[in-house]
Amino acid sequence: MPAFSAINVEPEENIDEEIDNTREIQIDEALKRFQTALRLHAQGPKHYEDASLAYESLFESEIFRYPESATDFERAERQSDPPHLGLDAPFAQPLDVAEGDIDGSGSSLPQTLYLAYKNHGQFALDSIRYLLKAGGDVTSVLEDKKVLASAKRALYEFSTALDFDPSDAELWRRAARVAAFLNSSRISRYCLEAAIELDDDPAIEEVEPPSLAEGFAGEQLKKQLDVLSDEIALSHPIMAPFLKRSISDRLMKHLDPFPFLPNPTDSLAPPKHSAVVNPEKPPRLVITVPVASWTDLGMALVHSVATGGIPGDAVTLNLPEIPDTQDDVQMLVERPKPDISEQNGATQPAPESRPAVQSKDDQSDSPKECSAENGNAIEDIRAERSVSVLSRKRSQSTAGLPEGVDEEVVDQKRSKRIRRRETAGEAMDTNTQYATQLQPFQAADQNLFQMTRNMMENLGVTDRDTLDRLAEVLDSCASSTRTAKLERPAMVDLRDSLVKFDEESTRVVLNKKEPSSVGFSSFLEHSKPGSQNKPETPMFHETRGLKAFVQKVNDNWMGIQDVAFEWVKHVCMTYLTSKWSDSMKTAVVQVISHLDEDIWNRMRYELKYHTLSDDPPQTLAMIDQIVQMLFELHLDVYERITNPNSAVDFAIRVETKGRLGRWFTFASQMSHDRPESADYSLSIRFLWSAVFAVTLIEGVSRDHVLQCWRSLRDKLVEERDTIDIRLPNNAIMPEVSARAADREISKLTTMDFFLGLFQNDLSDPIAIIESLEPVLNPSSVYAATSDSTSPEVITVDEDSTMTTSHERLPISETADQGLRDLWKFLLGTSTELRLFLWTRLGEAYHAIDYTTKQFSCLLKSIEMVVADFEQESYLTTSSESRRPLFLKMLKFLDELLVQALSMALNDAKAFDIVDDEHLKSSISALAKLSCILHVSCMYEDEVRVGMKQHPSNGATFQSFLTKLREMQVRNWSLLYTMLKAGIAQNKAGFTTPENDLADYLAAIHQVLGLRKFCKSSNKIFLKMMRVELLKQNLIDNWEDYLGQVLYDLYGLKLGVGLSEVQDHGCPPEKLERRNTTALVERVSVLANRMPMKDLLKSDLKTTIEHMQQAIGQTKSNQQFIQNLRIFNQTLQRPIPPLRLYEALKGNVSIDAVTVNTPDSALAKHRWFFLLGMIAFTKFKGVDLNRRQTPGATDDLRIGATFLRQQLQFTPDQWDAWFRLAECFDYELDESVLWTADKMNKERAELVKYQRSAIHCYTLALSQLRNTPPDVLAECIDDIHDLYYKFGMRMYASSREPFAMEPFHHSEHKRFVILESGVESKDLHSQMEDYKVWKYAARLFKKAMEVKPKQWQNPYMVAKCIWKMYQKPPTSLDHRDRRDRPTIQTVIGALEKAVEVVSALPKPRHGQDPILEPHYKIVSIMHKLVMRGDITPQEAADVLQRQPYAIQDGERVEINEPEDWEPYVIKTLTHLREKDRSNWQHRIIMRHARILFDENSEEQGYVQAMAAFGVLRESMLTKTMVMNVWKCDAERPGRHHVYTEQYVRFVVKLLIVLKDRSNFEALLRRLRKKGADFYHFNDLWQTCCIAYLRLIRQTYQISPVLEDDFKSISPEEFEIIASRISDWSSDSSSSHPALSALQETIELKKLNAGLMKAGAIDDLVTDCYTALYFEIGKSLPGPAVSTLIAEREQARLREEARQSEKALELKPANPLSSLLNPQSHENSGAEGAPGESAPVNAEGAQRPRKTGIRRADILRKAEQAVLRAQEGPKPAGAKSRGSVSSGKTPAAEEGKDGEANDSRSDDGGPDEDVEMKDEDAEGDSSSAPGSVHDSADDESDLSDAPPEDVLDEDEAQQLMFPNLVRRSADIMVEDSESEDSNDEESSGEEAEEEAEEEAEEEEAEE
Repeated sequence: MPAFSAINVEPEENIDEEIDNTREIQIDEALKRFQTALRLHAQGPKHYEDASLAYESLFESEIFRYPESATDFERAERQSDPPHLGLDAPFAQPLDVAEGDIDGSGSSLPQTLYLAYKNHGQFALDSIRYLLKAGGDVTSVLEDKKVLASAKRALYEFSTALDFDPSDAELWRRAARVAAFLNSSRISRYCLEAAIELDDDPAIEEVEPPSLAEGFAGEQLKKQLDVLSDEIALSHPIMAPFLKRSISDRLMKHLDPFPFLPNPTDSLAPPKHSAVVNPEKPPRLVITVPVASWTDLGMALVHSVATGGIPGDAVTLNLPEIPDTQDDVQMLVERPKPDISEQNGATQPAPESRPAVQSKDDQSDSPKECSAENGNAIEDIRAERSVSVLSRKRSQSTAGLPEGVDEEVVDQKRSKRIRRRETAGEAMDTNTQYATQLQPFQAADQNLFQMTRNMMENLGVTDRDTLDRLAEVLDSCASSTRTAKLERPAMVDLRDSLVKFDEESTRVVLNKKEPSSVGFSSFLEHSKPGSQNKPETPMFHETRGLKAFVQKVNDNWMGIQDVAFEWVKHVCMTYLTSKWSDSMKTAVVQVISHLDEDIWNRMRYELKYHTLSDDPPQTLAMIDQIVQMLFELHLDVYERITNPNSAVDFAIRVETKGRLGRWFTFASQMSHDRPESADYSLSIRFLWSAVFAVTLIEGVSRDHVLQCWRSLRDKLVEERDTIDIRLPNNAIMPEVSARAADREISKLTTMDFFLGLFQNDLSDPIAIIESLEPVLNPSSVYAATSDSTSPEVITVDEDSTMTTSHERLPISETADQGLRDLWKFLLGTSTELRLFLWTRLGEAYHAIDYTTKQFSCLLKSIEMVVADFEQESYLTTSSESRRPLFLKMLKFLDELLVQALSMALNDAKAFDIVDDEHLKSSISALAKLSCILHVSCMYEDEVRVGMKQHPSNGATFQSFLTKLREMQVRNWSLLYTMLKAGIAQNKAGFTTPENDLADYLAAIHQVLGLRKFCKSSNKIFLKMMRVELLKQNLIDNWEDYLGQVLYDLYGLKLGVGLSEVQDHGCPPEKLERRNTTALVERVSVLANRMPMKDLLKSDLKTTIEHMQQAIGQTKSNQQFIQNLRIFNQTLQRPIPPLRLYEALKGNVSIDAVTVNTPDSALAKHRWFFLLGMIAFTKFKGVDLNRRQTPGATDDLRIGATFLRQQLQFTPDQWDAWFRLAECFDYELDESVLWTADKMNKERAELVKYQRSAIHCYTLALSQLRNTPPDVLAECIDDIHDLYYKFGMRMYASSREPFAMEPFHHSEHKRFVILESGVESKDLHSQMEDYKVWKYAARLFKKAMEVKPKQWQNPYMVAKCIWKMYQKPPTSLDHRDRRDRPTIQTVIGALEKAVEVVSALPKPRHGQDPILEPHYKIVSIMHKLVMRGDITPQEAADVLQRQPYAIQDGERVEINEPEDWEPYVIKTLTHLREKDRSNWQHRIIMRHARILFDENSEEQGYVQAMAAFGVLRESMLTKTMVMNVWKCDAERPGRHHVYTEQYVRFVVKLLIVLKDRSNFEALLRRLRKKGADFYHFNDLWQTCCIAYLRLIRQTYQISPVLEDDFKSISPEEFEIIASRISDWSSDSSSSHPALSALQETIELKKLNAGLMKAGAIDDLVTDCYTALYFEIGKSLPGPAVSTLIAEREQARLREEARQSEKALELKPANPLSSLLNPQSHENSGAEGAPGESAPVNAEGAQRPRKTGIRRADILRKAEQAVLRAQEGPKPAGAKSRGSVSSGKTPAAEEGKDGEANDSRSDDGGPDEDVEMKDEDAEGDSSSAPGSVHDSADDESDLSDAPPEDVLDEDEAQQLMFPNLVRRSADIMVEDSESEDSNDEESSGEEAEEEAEEEAEEEEAEE
């Protein structure tokens, strides 16, 4: 079955081929397997089995099956000459061509294959080495077939790897060595030649070996050629360098890559095979050592003696494999290339990370991880030289390969010199890239340290060492290898602690601060010189010489005592030269303690028979050294177990004391018998040990001990040569020198001082201060001398002065010997002890609440620790020993920085006691510390750009980096506080101190921020910088500094400044109210600088919103609430005219109280005003005139709320009142702009808005007059807007649709108590419209003074003056009559407005000019002419002076008044031509009104048609849609006024034109858009009355004056009405009354109850009456009287038949009538239930009311219209009214009439119900269209089909068929009541139309 293919889908022609990434995935998978195998390989022999499996899994990868994975030899063999082709084959057989490297994987595939084969071969050789070390006979192991197979396999792997990279000289050497082991001299020589012949043509000139590997290969080849005596080969030019030069002895150790394999090619003799003899050996004591180290061997000896005693068997030591250095494992990672330095003309490697050269036995001592990371020199050189994946092979022609194979090689082997140039270029490019990446960091560092140096120099800091340190850091900024050039020991130590990370030693810095142990024992511990003055001593090597020692023990017969002695003898050799580890020290102590007697005996034996040795003096010297060492070690042990803190048993102490005494005696004997030629240092050591032993004897007086130390000190001083002996492995005497003796003497002499110090607690801080202050800070202590012999020592602060009559001398001049001894003692003590003393002194000052002195102690402590980095004792200590000490001191500095910075930032009195010298010394110390700590930044920069890698990714290392970052942040912060204090004391040296400090903070921020750790230490620097910047007010461009700080702290952007904020990696904090209030002032300043429109688009707006969220809701108090109450009451009051005039003088204010809350500070900086303006401007962002839909007023109300809050705090802020007034204005505009509903229904709310706005404008105007002029100069635009908008508010409120309502206050009364009673009077006089216009004109004139070029101002002045001019003088008071404007004033104001608008720039292309002033002057001139106030010629002269005058402004002669209107029409037409967008609807309407004067009675059809033509041209559509657009200059709400006026005008035109069709269309549009017209209800009523009048006039429907239906019976009326309905359904039927009736019914439906239907019902009744009497009487049919008689007879017969049935069906059970009542369905009547007359008890029918009701007439009229719309019934339709078919024709006709009557009764009320629904629901349904409707204007009303047109199925679907009938009856009654109401309403309407309708006037009479 064929596959499915869509026939409607065309395949794409150009389909991109999908990229196949299978090869890339397979290569990645192989690399993962390779890394797994490599990791297991590097973990040592324990994981060799897993590594073997991993390598097997690696070679099962798919990449080894690729065609390009085969070697050239394999391809050549596979594609040798085919047997089926002859030699004359027409085509050649090329080699397989590898696939194109389309996926980029070809670059990594050859390297992957090369590394896989090379490391697998190395793994085979490592396995052989492991077998050799595991034990057994070496010869048998090497002759094992499996071993030989492994060696052959390794040779094959090496050859395969060399096929992929023949440039690896080291691999050629390894292959040669394996071939030599397999006794293949030929292959070995071939590989060595290939290793050195890597040049294309080495015979051209003599070249030097380019790498160490090639040099080794040349040396090996030279030896092999020497063995073969091949002089010809030795004469080759390539061998010249190896013959002329030789390799040094240190490098010669690395000549053989595999020394564990025999080399049969070293000689021409065949290899010897000796038989293996395994004689039986006696049993030996096997001691198993778990770890191969001297420490574990010693502990194993102790454990064996402790558990099994001392046996007599020989000892065999069983040690595991000693870890070897794995040189051959290469990781697939990029490693930094080592530096190549030339020594003696030969190129030799000298990488920094290369370990020291090891001997053959020590090659296995370094772990494999070190090798995998750094590699040996040969591998590094090879990696540097291998730049191509597949290189040139040696002698391809000799291998039988075609020469064209190289064409397929991706990258060929190039000349060595070319490769060197490319490698150098790549290195140069890399260095350039590193320098480029480091440049931003170095530039920031240079800026910061240069500023630091400049500020220190300005402060007078002259410490040369500090300045030199800063200069060194500045110089390092120009180098990309900054950390490699460090020379200062402390900086080197910090770098090494990072590069050579040690987790254990680093934990000192990270551990929490432990409470210092206060006691005398702590003094004794700190006073020990163990950590002082230690030279660099290498650590004891745990495996050096161990292999030889084990071999010696296993090869000889040695007991356990001999092994222990030999072990001690070896350890003695390292006692002075190496530093033992703690475990090693424990092992030594355990061995000499458990085997003390055996060692003692052996030493005595060796001393006794030393003369029998080969070299007796040397043997004696060795014995002397061992004895002295054991004596010192026993002395050290005894001191430790007898100190006060020791808990050793008394028995052990006695035993140890005995051993010490025995070795003391032995050492004394050796010292006594020591020859003069012996080592003199042994005698000095013995004397020192003897003196120290005396100090341990109980009962010896301290004076005797002190005298012994002094004698020893004098002895050491008297020696010619300086005695300085270091004992790194002895805790109690690490140093033997005169300095150490002085320290011991000082300790004894100062013991009383410290004993008293530590015994006292802080309960007496004064005593501690008096004791420590002279010792630690003698410069602050003075001695007041008097006449007495003893001076009085007092402590004086640096900045205090004493007024005393005694002479004051420094304590340094009057100190006694004890105090001087204390000073001398402290000079040699440890940093920890001195720091402890400073801490005690600071705590004592804290206890007496002298915090400034405590702060000084912290600074002195920092100075002391930093100074100790430069002490000789620190500098002379070895780097390995110094690093833990450095980290410990770093911990001290960290704790001190935390305390000092906390006090500097939080204690205002911290710097009170710090004088100028103290500041300088502290600043110098902090600057030095910053240089030291900056090393970590340099290191991280190099890691960041890729120059280095972190030595560890553990949590401890990251914590250490974090700690260093925190220390830098704290140090820079503290240094800033010190510099700030220094600047405060030396202001003369700084011209702009605040700017300098801000720049310095910014420089620190840049250095910390670029490295993403300005957030360290809980963002203390950022918080300090924020506080400092907010304090300083004289900083230029402070927003640049503050912006970055706020972004780092809280993620806020100010959006201003010269540069963008940078991402410093700081997580934002939550903004708190306390911090936010401090930012309000600065943020407000920035916001006020920026235009509000720009502010809404900037980041500053977001910042302000976040700040307000943090501030939260304003908290109110009683005063706050009181002000709000006052404001609300003020804004709701009426508008007093006097208050408006007082505002112009500035005498209006509001009675507000002062508010004091936490938010008052915010209001002081106008914060709430800013928030209100943001929300208010956001609402104003879209202009009301350009908005298409109503806007949300949420922002407007939010803005008003904030403005009120601002005014509640600052009620005299004029611009807040102004903006609040604008809010009310916009709220009002939003209410009247889009719809006229509120203008028609909710006018009270509009009045409220207007009054509030006017009150706010009044207060703003008054407060403006009281504002200083300099403040007002910055807000000219706001002042203009205040005048203009206030004037607009006044003018708009005086005109429609507001109509002066805000100024009327009749509802506000005041009550006056008189004698006659209480009377109500107005609060004050109401403001008249004339005064409103006059006041508005004054405001507009003030606005003109501010902005003369703003055209709206003179335009509004002209409008106000015109309104004032139109006001009748009789309605004005005498002042207003006197100042009433003249015609010249009006014309001058109009011409001024035209002049200003004409001076504006021309509008851009596509924009219309501003036409309002031009139209206004034309309109007013026409009105003046019509009023007769000016002649037409004068008006024409005025208009011809205007820019848009017709005929280019030429004079126009108007001789007759009739010529004026054509002239004005031409002028208006000229203006309309300028209005291309047709916005100026007033021009059009003015044109129409000139043509048709609606106020004149002489206007006829022609004028109306002309005016209607003008409107139809551009304002009215064919369907009478009025296109009136709102102009930009039109006031909100005015649009609805214009539409109302225009509709009234059009209605008058249509009446004159008698255009009912357009009138009806206009009514339909008007009914739909009721919300668009002002006074809509009145407008609708007027239009409906006019339309009804037009219908009467058109169809000549006379009103019915009398009730013509009085004499007509209901039966007759029903019969005639049914005939009229049938007649109206005929399409051929026509009558004016019927047409009028149809249109009137449509109007009634359209009205839908909006206005009272009296007038409409009158016309309906009149129309139907005319139809009844003019048409109904003449319709064909039987006589009405006959039909009435037949109906009566039929009714009687039916009643009789119903009575008989009732008697016959009477049930036997009397209750059956109750159970089966007679229903209307069983009555046989087809009519409604109301139609059947019920039978009373007498059997007579109840009489019906005579006469025809108005509701019946209306119902029949509506039925007739409905039948006319439906059309005639089908001919075959069956009448529902027929009961039986056997009737006479007359009876049948009567039944038809009855049926019609019944249907009418059903349908009439039903239609009436529908009309009622229409009245309630408005336009929810529409009726069929009128005969006058056009095709595009269908009716909006529709009727449900009547019941009589439903078929039987549809009728059955009615759920409640009787419900309609019942409701019809109800509605009949309602219509009767409504009829009476309508009659009353029609009377009222007739009275309103009395002047227009004479006929109705007669009817009323």
